[in-house]
Amino acid sequence: MFSRYLFADTFYDLYAGRLIVTSGLPHVNVATVAAKGTAWTDQQWLAQSLYYLTWRAGGYRLLAAFSAVLVTSGFAIFARLMIRRGVPPSRAFAWTLVAFAVCMGNTGIRAQSFAYPCFAATLWLVLDDAEGHQPTRAPRPATWLLIPVLVLWANTHGSVLLGALLAGGYGVVCATAALTRRDQKSLTAAAGYLTLGGAAVASVACTPYGTGVFGYYLRFEHNPVLRHDVAEWAPPDPRSTVSLAFFAAVLLTAGCLVLAWRRGARPDPVIAACAVVSLALAFAAVRNQAWFGFCGALLAADTLARAGVEQVPRLHRNFERVVLVTLTGLAVAALAVLAATTDGQFYSQTPVAAISAAAAEAGPDRSVRVLGDDYSGTAMLWLEPSLFGRVGFDDRFEEYTPAELRAYVDFLFPRGPGWQRVTRGYSVIVASARHPALILALSRLPGWRVTYRDTAGIVLTRQGCCGRH
Repeated sequence: MFSRYLFADTFYDLYAGRLIVTSGLPHVNVATVAAKGTAWTDQQWLAQSLYYLTWRAGGYRLLAAFSAVLVTSGFAIFARLMIRRGVPPSRAFAWTLVAFAVCMGNTGIRAQSFAYPCFAATLWLVLDDAEGHQPTRAPRPATWLLIPVLVLWANTHGSVLLGALLAGGYGVVCATAALTRRDQKSLTAAAGYLTLGGAAVASVACTPYGTGVFGYYLRFEHNPVLRHDVAEWAPPDPRSTVSLAFFAAVLLTAGCLVLAWRRGARPDPVIAACAVVSLALAFAAVRNQAWFGFCGALLAADTLARAGVEQVPRLHRNFERVVLVTLTGLAVAALAVLAATTDGQFYSQTPVAAISAAAAEAGPDRSVRVLGDDYSGTAMLWLEPSLFGRVGFDDRFEEYTPAELRAYVDFLFPRGPGWQRVTRGYSVIVASARHPALILALSRLPGWRVTYRDTAGIVLTRQGCCGRH
């Protein structure tokens, strides 16, 4: 469902991918007016390049299919992990649905799609190594696959920090346990796990930007406007629809743990640690809820299996075939629906005609700058290459100072006597119909005239500008 429309993150990935493929990796911001000349650490460069090349090969339909396959593969690995650990297949399927419900709002076409298989693979490799672990045992050969998984993750999505934290923490804990013994085997094991943990942390910097990525991540922490005014970075709210599945999963997981505890079962300590870390991150920001979806579901399913609660017998082979045929049919139907999806459907969240009108108003004059809202700004950089470098803001909120971002947010949700201050220096404004309060405020703004309007958006031009009227 979410792969059938494009939004700001998608447009960012596409325009950045086009820039990388045609001009090489960016290091200085040349895309937007507000952040022109600032350092650009494009941590997601590989995901963006692959997305752009996929689009170039088959358009939006192939792009959507590629993103959907990435997301699906993550949940497939997750379900197989639960079954491998003794969770009955029917219950593994149910808990996979729980995890997907928590993640659903983050399954659109965006770089995060690459993170799902990487996160599931990281959990798999860590838990496989932890199974029957002894202090004298060095990391298993397969466990070292964590490093290439994390390196791939580091070049596709910033959530690699969570993967590096889990893998690095596991290595340190195992090394500490080994060091409590003084024999040679334990010391060798400790050295192996310390190396593994150190490599896991270092993998975050295994990108073309090296250690510069750490400064990129710190910029998110040092911009308080993100937490207060950008929904994805704000703490989850039980009254918000985007967090209902998360809070339901927290309560469901807690209830299952209590039930299993009463049956005498205790959670696996490694899974419990992963769940606690992911839960803390989820309470810090909505965008982190997805990772608790995985860890919480795994914790509940695994602990219930340990308790022997409602053991489900092996399904009859014919029934399994029916399920397989049904899922295959659904996959084929989904591909058919995707193949029939028009570009108009993909643009259903975007004021495409207004963006085109704004580009016409701006013309070729590089001194004419265009200010778009969050539904049009990033989209303009992809849809209208002539406006590249002339658009005010895009979706890379880490690129802007707190003052710049505050001014932009005040503009999007007209508030305060100086809400229009960000319009200084711009000659054309585009606003989506999804911001009715903004459209109303702009329509009353002195010195501006409406030059285009439809049901999806509006374009205003500063009076005396552009030489068209």
